[in-house]
Amino acid sequence: MDSMLFRKRARPVTGLAVAALLTLATAPAPAQTIAIVGGRVHTGDGQVHPGGTVVIEDGRITAVGVDAATPGNAQIIDAAGMVVTPGLIDALTLVGPGGAPTHMHGEVEPDIQPTARARERFREGMAPGWLHDGVTAVYMAPDPSRLIGGIGAVVKLAGGAETAVVAETAAMAASFGESVVGDQPPGAEAPTQQTTRQGMIYRLRQTLVRAQEDAFTGEMARVFGELLSGELPLRMLANNPDDIETALRLAGEFELRLVVDQGAGAALVATRLAEAGVPVVIGPAILGIGDGGPMELYAHTPATPARLHEAGVRLALSTFSQGGRSVTMEAAIAWAHGLPREAALLAVTGHAAAILGVEDRIGTLAPGRDADVVIWDQHPISTYGKAMRVLVDGRTVFER
Repeated sequence: MDSMLFRKRARPVTGLAVAALLTLATAPAPAQTIAIVGGRVHTGDGQVHPGGTVVIEDGRITAVGVDAATPGNAQIIDAAGMVVTPGLIDALTLVGPGGAPTHMHGEVEPDIQPTARARERFREGMAPGWLHDGVTAVYMAPDPSRLIGGIGAVVKLAGGAETAVVAETAAMAASFGESVVGDQPPGAEAPTQQTTRQGMIYRLRQTLVRAQEDAFTGEMARVFGELLSGELPLRMLANNPDDIETALRLAGEFELRLVVDQGAGAALVATRLAEAGVPVVIGPAILGIGDGGPMELYAHTPATPARLHEAGVRLALSTFSQGGRSVTMEAAIAWAHGLPREAALLAVTGHAAAILGVEDRIGTLAPGRDADVVIWDQHPISTYGKAMRVLVDGRTVFER
């Protein structure tokens, strides 16, 4: 690689060239020392270092800051006049072949599948377009149409399974509301109590009671044990304010670590969420309104992240999709509708990593973290900001 980020009169990168670059980037690379120098470094935890340096050795960050010493053997990447950030994180996606898993494990009932794993959808080279937008890691959600959908995972968008899977068991997913209520569970032969919200809540509560009473064995006993001990968070997809309130009561009753997903109506109960210390993974900015999406989504506006932030709710941003518009644009829309720019950046870096429970690996630029770094031509939370170089584990996986 050249020591300079740009080459004069560079030719446009074709789709085939990008594909080739991404393919080559997944191969093991020799250990190397890299110093990204001269950029405006946003560390992902609120700190900013104008003219800072990020030092990378063997795929991990070893030093960050204005006074960070550049090793004599380092390959220099000149980022003068540019912005340097951690790789961005999409905190709720359905990325992977086929979207949400639909296979049945048959442990409890067709719509209660606590051991179905989103990690099974991981394939090398998923969502390369998002890499071009500076997104280096995503949360893969289990099936959102089931009462209990299974176990979500945090993965990187570059590298093989040995290096790309950050957290294979990141959270247990559940869903309240119109995506679950009133639907006949797949494989069911007769109507169930799930035709009402009361029936849905009853069934979820009874499942948790059974778990408390050690009614399950094997892997189910383990994952429910991790959930009830607080080791594993419960990510509850809930949009109606009443459903969010119910999730808060349920979490209090069973002492669960709750995260609210999507949260279209979360701003209406923001004070309660802040008091309970419950974070929200919000998004996308347009939640299917007008194209047959659930009525409960009408409470959402692009200003919802700003209203949650003002109330003191920790939040992350997401696309809840398999592809298309990246979370970079979600952050720009949230900023345009009142979320402070640095808060929008945190919602796709440090705060997102903390909500996902992987803050010791990704989301910030600090010694010991994985070297997932993006160099931008300007601040990424903007309409025109472009990722010029993207590194994952210290290897360049995209260069514009």
